Amino acid sequence: MISLKIKKLFGRFDYDVILKSEGLTILTGPNGYGKSTILKCIDALGKEMIGIMFFFALDFKSLVVELEDNSVVEIKKTGDNLTINGIRVQGKTFKENVANRLERRPYMRKISDDTWLDMRRGERINYNDFLARCYIDDISDIDTIDMDNGIIKKIIPEMKNIKNSLGDIYFIKEQRLIREVRRQREEQEVLNVIEELPDKFKTLMGQVMSNYSTVANRLDSTYPHRLFLNEDAISEIEYHEKVETMNKRFEKINKYDLSTMQNLGNVLFKDEHAKALKIYFDDFDIKYKEYDDFINKLDMYTDIINDRLSFKEIKISRKEGISVIDKENEKKDLNLSQLSSGEKQEIVLFYQLIFETSNNILLLIDEPEISLHITWQKRFMDDLMKIIQYKNMNVIVATHSPQIINNHWDYQIDLGEIYAEQFNKEQLN
Repeated sequence: MISLKIKKLFGRFDYDVILKSEGLTILTGPNGYGKSTILKCIDALGKEMIGIMFFFALDFKSLVVELEDNSVVEIKKTGDNLTINGIRVQGKTFKENVANRLERRPYMRKISDDTWLDMRRGERINYNDFLARCYIDDISDIDTIDMDNGIIKKIIPEMKNIKNSLGDIYFIKEQRLIREVRRQREEQEVLNVIEELPDKFKTLMGQVMSNYSTVANRLDSTYPHRLFLNEDAISEIEYHEKVETMNKRFEKINKYDLSTMQNLGNVLFKDEHAKALKIYFDDFDIKYKEYDDFINKLDMYTDIINDRLSFKEIKISRKEGISVIDKENEKKDLNLSQLSSGEKQEIVLFYQLIFETSNNILLLIDEPEISLHITWQKRFMDDLMKIIQYKNMNVIVATHSPQIINNHWDYQIDLGEIYAEQFNKEQLN
């Protein structure tokens, strides 16, 4: 994605946002000027048919997104209708046909203008929920929505093409600490996201250890055969270099309780073992690749979080996942739920940034400054830049805080300034 142009957002604003080439763009501006809405527009474009419902509800005239491959995504809105890359979708007809599909099902009971109750599962369903379920369960449900001139048959592949052109998008919203989950009937349960992190870390560690074991078993099973065929040997200098590197890796692995590997110690080098040692070290290099990226992320995460915490620190382990301990009394564990709001925000936000985002994606972050002390706000962009460089991501941040920007003003685009310039030109004309 190179740029985004939106006209008459909320009936007022015209913006031409050209993303910064260095991988970071910071949107600023007063409340109500559309910073978060621009992020939501980009997010909706990556949601295929589900995103259409967002644009039906949004007050705007047109949206044009220019991509690196020179393609363009254009959405125009006239009344209740959308034209997406030349394909006209009538809002009223689209919604009526989705509603008809829901109402034909005997287990669906309408409880409001845009909400139904699935009496089998005790869940509330709206237009977006239904479209999302169609993609997960049965895409034919969307195909059977009756539209004039087969429009639905045209718009489905077009929305898929738009998503594929944009690539993967990950949106970190302003509400990060709680998550709503629908349960029985019309009840909703609110989950504290931070309380899910221990199990999430355990799952990640289990996956990495399983991958390591798979590679290790494959290499170990062929070790004798490869040893008999091997003609290459390691020198004594190479041996000591490899031992030093391996021991450092053992320390990393043991630090995060991924294994209990022991340092090699002062094992003397012997020429008759040179061929076997060559294979041994080469195999370990291959095995360690299964840990390498994960350990780098753990280092980055713990360094960032522990640099912020006072009198306490986080630890990662197989048994606890993530835990917080008192620096003066390491045996004293602290409950994650007892941390301050700012501490929780940082722990959750950087978990999402480091462990839940993939490489080479478009990342959207809304209001990273929430609940953060000014000192922590000033550190945020420097730490984010480390993650951007490590993962080769493009990031758009929406913020009110000059402290968040800190010394990164070259990456800023101020929507308030853009609107003021346009307003002044209109007054002169």
